Amino acid sequence: IRNIGDKYSFDVIKEKVEELNKLKVLVIGEAIIDQYVFCEALGKSGKEPVLVLRDLETQEYLGGSLAIARHLSNFCNTVSILSFLGKDNEYKSFIENNIEENINLNFFKKHDSPTIVKRRFVDHIDRKKVLGVYSINDDMLNEDEEGKFIESFDKLSKEHDLVIISDYGHGVITPKIANHISNSEKFISLNAQVNAANIGTHNIRKYKDINCLVINETELQHEMRQREGDSQKLAATLKELINVNYISVTRGKEGAFLINDNKLSVSCPGFATQVVDKIGSGDAFLALLSISLYCKFDSDFSLFLASIAAAHSVETLGNSVPVSKVILLKTIAHLLK
Repeated sequence: IRNIGDKYSFDVIKEKVEELNKLKVLVIGEAIIDQYVFCEALGKSGKEPVLVLRDLETQEYLGGSLAIARHLSNFCNTVSILSFLGKDNEYKSFIENNIEENINLNFFKKHDSPTIVKRRFVDHIDRKKVLGVYSINDDMLNEDEEGKFIESFDKLSKEHDLVIISDYGHGVITPKIANHISNSEKFISLNAQVNAANIGTHNIRKYKDINCLVINETELQHEMRQREGDSQKLAATLKELINVNYISVTRGKEGAFLINDNKLSVSCPGFATQVVDKIGSGDAFLALLSISLYCKFDSDFSLFLASIAAAHSVETLGNSVPVSKVILLKTIAHLLK
């Protein structure tokens, strides 16, 4: 914080954040509905070794690429989404009614698939998750769907300054699409997430020659097939393997580090004062880091903004609240005092 304060006054920081307004950002990735079912634990079933819960309330939030677009909407005037819904367009009206007005929606329908719903059963008192149930078909797109997606990407990418990809490994971004995006001349920022549904099959290396990669420490170890070792060295190796300009590794409460195009590494601590829910923090981090690096902000300043955005995200439940520019600037003003 001292280093940032020595380099920038708050007025300069505010001016830089306001610069982001002019950006046009295209977000690609799975559209996900995060469903939280709040429950009361009744105890063990009388006849079987099963935990019995009583559902009290259900809340639904926009997740996946939708959440990333919402984080960007407060900072950038124009944000577009390119994604797939289920074959019956389930949740389309819900999405349209709950997304910000400056976000343009471009959806295709995926054959034999539902709109992805990630349902989490949560204890209503301490907000701890008990169980997750996913409604998903993670088969790859067919050839016709691939062709339509690539055609739409080519058209939309020409109208936007940069592209942010959040690949959750649920069959939307096929190797052919990943290769096509990698050959784009646009600034490409990527998070290819390892999760319960894709572990063991997801491969970040289907992307090459991109501008920015965000990955958490566990995903990095998984990708490099190394449980232990220096994370900075592992990140530097992966950076060379896929030829990426910037690679940032998030480390939970330990913060994050970024290796830039000059192979210099900068680190930033975690700023969260309380952790309510870690889901969505990586999306907030990816959103702010991508647009900051695109605008050629310094590596340490870009990482600083992204880390504050992630801290705000973990202090709220899931993707219920997007990052606010006003609150982010107030937090920076407070930190610099």
